[in-house]
This record gives sequence, C-alpha cells and structure tokens, in this order.
Amino acid sequence: MLVFSLFALTVDLTVYHVNPLHEGVIPIDMDTADLRGDMFFDLRSKTLPVECSSDNPMMAGDCANEEVVDPDLVITKLVMTVKDAFGEYGRCNACNSSDIDPFSRLPCHGANYLCSCGNYQKPHDCSSQVAVGAENITEAFSSFNNFICTWDNWIQYPWLCWGWNVVNKTGGPGSNMWYSSTAAGWCDAEGAGADCTWSANVVKIVNKTCSDDAIHTAVESYDAAHEGRFASCPKSQPGVHRNTSDPCWIYAFYAAVLGPAALMPGGGEVTGMPVELLDAAFEKPFNPESQGGCPAIPPPPMPRSAAEVRRLGGGAGRRRGHRSFGVLPAPKAKMEEAFRAASKMALERQAGGAAQR
Repeated sequence: MLVFSLFALTVDLTVYHVNPLHEGVIPIDMDTADLRGDMFFDLRSKTLPVECSSDNPMMAGDCANEEVVDPDLVITKLVMTVKDAFGEYGRCNACNSSDIDPFSRLPCHGANYLCSCGNYQKPHDCSSQVAVGAENITEAFSSFNNFICTWDNWIQYPWLCWGWNVVNKTGGPGSNMWYSSTAAGWCDAEGAGADCTWSANVVKIVNKTCSDDAIHTAVESYDAAHEGRFASCPKSQPGVHRNTSDPCWIYAFYAAVLGPAALMPGGGEVTGMPVELLDAAFEKPFNPESQGGCPAIPPPPMPRSAAEVRRLGGGAGRRRGHRSFGVLPAPKAKMEEAFRAASKMALERQAGGAAQR
C-alpha cells in the first residue's frame, strides 16, 4: 500500500524475518524479506546438514549463521513503514563471539549485528546508512547456480546443485525482495529526527520449528500425491518420523519443490510444487491457531535507542549456540549411500513407467 504525505513517499511493506529471539524482533541493523524472499532464504538452507559436514562447504558462512543455526530461532511477520527512496542493500549479519561479522570479516565494535555493503571482495560497514536498503534477489542470485552447479562440482558435491535454483522458483514481478534497516534510520528510537526512514509493527512471532513442520508437511503431502520420493527413503519417512538431515530426504525435498531436472548441472526446467502452494505453506504458520497456524510468541521488550540495542546481548555476553540439525559425521559415505538409494528410486520409476507404456 502506498501512502502519500506532504513530506515523502511512504510505503507499507509486509515483511518476514528469521533470527534468534534473544536478539529482538524489530529489525534494527537486520535484514527482512517479502514472502518469496524469505522462502528463498529458508529453502536454500535445507542442504546445510550435508553442506556443513562437507570437507569443502561452498557457503560455509551459513554453517555458523545465527539466523540459520541458533537454538531459539523465531520467524516474525511485520508491517514495515518505509519513507523516502530505498538505498543500497546491506548484508546485516549477527556478529560472532570474537566481535567479527563472519561474512564480511569486518569488526563489529561491540554491536550485535553489522551491515556491510559493496561487493563481496571489498565490503564496507554501512550500518550508519539511514535509507532502507533493497535488493531484488532474482537479479542478484539468478546466475549463481550456473557458477556453482558445474559438472566438476557435481561429481564431488552434487548437493551444490540443489538449493540455488530456488531463486528461479521464487522470482516474479514485484517479489523476491530483501530489505535492510538500520538503527540510524529507525523512527521509533528516542530522539529520532525528521530524516528517519522506517518503523515496524509486529503482526505475529512463531517458533521456527513449528513453521518448518508446516512447510515440510506441505511439501511431503504434495510429493505423496505425485512422485512418492519421501516414502522411498530408507532412513526417513514423512511426518513425525522425518529426518531432515538424511540426504535422501533432502534430495526428495528439492525434487518435490523444483523437479529433478532442476537439480542437475545446466539448470534444467524448474517444475515441481506450484509456487502458490509454497506461498500458502509459508504463510500458514501466521494464521490463527484455529486455522492451523502456529502458537504466537510474545514479543520481547523493544529497545529504546541504538545504544540500548548494543547493550542487549552484545560483545562478550553474546549467546553462542547451534540448533542441532544433525550434521552428518561421515559425509562421503552417507552421500554415496544416499545416491545409491536415489539411483535405485529412479530406476524403479523408469521401469514402472516402461511397464505402463
């Protein structure tokens, strides 16, 4: 919704944010996304149990990313009011216990989060940027799969081809957006000036585990009605007995979401589960509980200023923990076993199809 005022063009954005609850849910020096942008962030990370046990993880930063592996992750749906023009997107990440941003390698100077801008080779601290940053991730990442999912990489690390093609599933007009918002532009801070650029109101906070279950159940249900790959995994079954660290389950998940051709070098046609069904699955946790939504989590106290943001959990007092997603202890053996199972599944389906013809 666009709202015109005498002073600036203002837009109300419905955005989503995943982060540790103890870091607060108002996106101060943090990133948010529209529904499809949040979907991309979540779906790309399903490979992490394999990726983080590999001897050469391509995106190792996510293995220590608090917004992916922390034990008290929540997802917050907000309405963010933005005024004035958008600026450069800042990659805002939780700092580690050494007071370093694990992605940009820039010092955090005692802050919980640091936002970096510029190219990945020479980033600079842009936490003082007042304007809300914006980035269309279809434009930013659409070529990543061609760079990462090569035949040379696929031979050793086939899972590299599974996640990045999600960006071509979630893209579309006016969607697949990421936003960055800083303490410098926060209108609800004490003493905020007329040049502030954003404020946010919480719609609902849900536990990430509950949200994951809703999404996984939707994908498994779609697969059960079409290909049945999950049911063929020898060490994981759909539903309460699912093992999201099992390579066979991970492969079945991406094959259901993207179609098997999209998981190979060359970036085959993206098919699979209609994106509208994925939209509904990602939105369902925010429905009322009577409509299958997740229980609402009360919001933590909101800081009053940027200085208070830095006092809450920053520096040496920052919590360090990892959500146990079951990193594989022996990746190569497990991957070989998983691909034998996947090959057997493909052969059985091919034989069944030939018999029907």
